[in-house]
Amino acid sequence: MLWTVLPNQLLELAAQQLLALDPVSEERLAKLAGKRLRVTLKEIGKPLTVTVTEASVYMSWIESDAVDCHIMTEFAVLPELRDSANITRLIKADKLDIDGDPMLAQQLSKLFTELDIDWPEQLSQRIGDVPAQLLVSAFRRGRSRMKSMQTDGQQWLKDALVEEKQVLPAREQFIQFQSDVQALRARIDKLERELRKSRT
Repeated sequence: MLWTVLPNQLLELAAQQLLALDPVSEERLAKLAGKRLRVTLKEIGKPLTVTVTEASVYMSWIESDAVDCHIMTEFAVLPELRDSANITRLIKADKLDIDGDPMLAQQLSKLFTELDIDWPEQLSQRIGDVPAQLLVSAFRRGRSRMKSMQTDGQQWLKDALVEEKQVLPAREQFIQFQSDVQALRARIDKLERELRKSRT
């Protein structure tokens, strides 16, 4: 039981702390106050119940009372639930089962994805203006460097696969291949029509 209670308490505390840092969270929480969502992940098996109040969110692994929405899915599917266009496709593919209001999960997700926390201000209140500014600048430089490295890595991989190893065709070759396939399909259609005419 400890393996579920301790992570649950830490997760709940982290969620409450994050919500407290965003002044707009109170308004969002008020709209969802009293709503309850249960999520059962196949990998875990035990359902997690999330209850929203006007002040915060609470989580429980042992609650069994009625909820407004019960989602049964896999961990890998959770990020796809942000877009309502995916819900029907996931249900048809037997990767998602929803009992209740499907929009509730998206509204709860928005509580955290739309958080607007002034991190420089929060840091300056805790460690002072100068160290906070240094940390924020270092973080921004690091993030910019990571983006640049990611872009360079993608370009290198593309060049290696297309130019050096020739595992993938270049864009022009792919377009030419598509054009050739369409031309071949048109010739086959023409031959089929001529063959039908000659038989009649």
